[in-house]
Amino acid sequence: MRRTGMRMGEILSLKWEQIDFKNRRIELEKDQTKDDEERFIPISDTLLNIFQSISKNIHDDHVFLYRGKPLKSIRDSLRRTCQKIGIPYGRNVKNGITPHDLRHTFNTYMRKSGAHDTVTMDITGHATREMFDWYNTVDDSEKAEAVKQLEDFILDQNQKNNR
Repeated sequence: MRRTGMRMGEILSLKWEQIDFKNRRIELEKDQTKDDEERFIPISDTLLNIFQSISKNIHDDHVFLYRGKPLKSIRDSLRRTCQKIGIPYGRNVKNGITPHDLRHTFNTYMRKSGAHDTVTMDITGHATREMFDWYNTVDDSEKAEAVKQLEDFILDQNQKNNR
């Protein structure tokens, strides 16, 4: 999700036929999306390498398998991993993470990298500005940088006025 902004269900149900290696995009049909609209998700270099490293299973066309069967969830795996490395897990746990947080991360990183909001909304399938804003997280370092920029602006204005 962090590389695509896709919903968990879209990722877990992803099949090889949906990956267009030539045009470097994932193709989601209307019936595969929450909003019943087809979407195309660009494939980054990192994601391309991940796909190329996965062995195709001759018995199942799903991309992500565990013991030869399609994954239904990653919650238990993420919970166990978080416990092992000491990261809080769960929606109702202070600073806890869930698989869905990766979708929030995608939106936020797209904004921080300079991508236009409408491009991000198209990739993620967010139909409304309100939903996009829900996923777009502003962190403390950005707030501090904004205040620093304001301070620099005010100082610059004062210097111009004192000339």
